[in-house]
Amino acid sequence: MSLFTMFAVPAMASAPAAAPPALTAAAPSASAPMVAQLPLDWLGGTWRTDALEMKCDQTKIGIECREEGRSKAMKGAEANLTFATASASTLLTVALPMLPPSTFTEIARDGQSVTFETKTKVGVARLRFTRTGDTLKVERGNDKVWATTMTYARGA
Repeated sequence: MSLFTMFAVPAMASAPAAAPPALTAAAPSASAPMVAQLPLDWLGGTWRTDALEMKCDQTKIGIECREEGRSKAMKGAEANLTFATASASTLLTVALPMLPPSTFTEIARDGQSVTFETKTKVGVARLRFTRTGDTLKVERGNDKVWATTMTYARGA
């Protein structure tokens, strides 16, 4: 599964999954300007699954990631993610071929984990990015469940 396929299906799955943890509001730091902080620099680098590769680079506005299919089955799959600091929080824009971009607002942060949310016609959609060592987990769900999870390993 890729970010492309996660977003190509418009309805959030309601399959049983672990409930999201209690969310806490993201707190901006007063010690440095937001843009200089690059609070998501831990996303930087190359992340891989057997079928996908996601390259994330620091930019002046935050972090930009490009995901592409590596396997025969995922060839042609792509997604672009932009994490940009705006005011006191971070906005995530997900762009997929032939679909309008979706913008998510940061709603929670804890160490190397950040959760984003956007309103949809059927409620809310959430994305959570969590890094633990050389593993990056991307979860998709709503305000009740995490429906899908992708796990990437640090690539060379």
